[in-house]
Amino acid sequence: MDFKFYIECEDETYNLHMKPIMDGVIKLKYKIKGFKFFKFVVLIVFVGSLVYGCYEYNEFTAVPATRLATGSYYPEMPPDSHHYYLQLPIDHNDLSKGNFTDFYILSPDFKQGKEVIFWLFDNQQEAVGMINSSDDFEYFENNLGGLSYVLIGNRGVSPTLFPEVYNKNGTVNYNLALKLYGSSQQIEDIEAVRQDMQKKGLLPPDGKIMLYGGSGGGFLVQQYLNKYGSHVSRALIEFSGAPDIAQQHNVTFASNLYEQNPDAAKLYFVLSQNETRTSLAFTMFKLGLEGDKESQTRIVESQVEGAKLKDKYLYFKKWINPPYNFPLVSFIIGIPSELEVKVRIYELTGADLKEYNPASPQEVNLMYEWTGVILADFLKANADGIISVPHFSLNRSNYTGEVMVWSGTKDQDFNKQTAKWISDSYPNSQQAIFNDTHKRGRYDDYYSNFRKAFFITGLNSSETQSYFQDARQLSGK
Repeated sequence: MDFKFYIECEDETYNLHMKPIMDGVIKLKYKIKGFKFFKFVVLIVFVGSLVYGCYEYNEFTAVPATRLATGSYYPEMPPDSHHYYLQLPIDHNDLSKGNFTDFYILSPDFKQGKEVIFWLFDNQQEAVGMINSSDDFEYFENNLGGLSYVLIGNRGVSPTLFPEVYNKNGTVNYNLALKLYGSSQQIEDIEAVRQDMQKKGLLPPDGKIMLYGGSGGGFLVQQYLNKYGSHVSRALIEFSGAPDIAQQHNVTFASNLYEQNPDAAKLYFVLSQNETRTSLAFTMFKLGLEGDKESQTRIVESQVEGAKLKDKYLYFKKWINPPYNFPLVSFIIGIPSELEVKVRIYELTGADLKEYNPASPQEVNLMYEWTGVILADFLKANADGIISVPHFSLNRSNYTGEVMVWSGTKDQDFNKQTAKWISDSYPNSQQAIFNDTHKRGRYDDYYSNFRKAFFITGLNSSETQSYFQDARQLSGK
């Protein structure tokens, strides 16, 4: 029907009756046009979001192609009295390969020429990035607030990426990855930063430093002491392990689950015999870092026939939380910019992973259950003869400076026995044991004051020893 006819009709009576109808029709017509326009806008927004999302995804997963040019700096972190840039060799063993731009950051209360702590993080910790504001320093200040400490940007940790570790077709060059992202190169970077700070007058006249590190960073402390211990006055190693010492005592680098949670180990072992349970193992591993044995046991029980609904819900609730979700974590670690994480994990666990095949609940190791999947390509490259497994051989007896080694009774990663072995291997060392988990967050203020006493007054001072006598410290009690 032609609605235009009614609008143009000359009969006034007819128009009088039709006008309200036609007004509604006209409004409807514009509503239809408006709805179509709305759909068009929604479509444009959707397509635009899709294109942008694809672009961001490609950027996120792209192989690194460039790095910061010589003399440049990151706009988010311009050089100033607390942010320093320097040129370091890409390969300390082959200076012909050129340099890359690295950086180090001084703490908010840094005092030039006074005692300085180098806080070391290994490449799987990824703790040092664009640090500028007080909010960025919150975690660091909670541990070493009030002290002069240094944070170093690690090679391989975004944004300091090396295009060289990839082949032209985008695949990993495993030999170069281990060679350029390996911790032996990082040790040389740390020493180069120390020398740069000494030249700038930022260190004491003797150029000596102190070291601090936990977990994988704690082993990096041991590695630096092995080569450059003469430049270190004292070191604090927290809740850490040592692959070389573990091999000497015929144990695994990371502790087995049975030590802390035998019930969960028994159940997991039975379940894993029937099918791979990597997601379950990873979620249990994350709970173990927090010392949550109850939830750890409940979620493994949730996989048994006839399990309680509330336990199934608990596992689902934990699993959908991104930090506990193995598929998501595995995807992130698998992108090119995270290659350095895999290199460090391979350094620390590769030898154990080659032999890992639990034949009993006592041999279940949650760390190896999921890292074996993460490192499948590295393990294949090893099996194909492309790369070897790194082995460490540290001579700790040569270091005569002060060492303090912390451990936790509820640490599912590294037990107090490993900490004792580490402590006993240094001539001037003392172990402290706490009723705490790997995250060591139970006595924040006490820990902070204990660290300060050690770094300021030394291991054998009355102030530091008073913290050893505190009821919260269990060694010797």
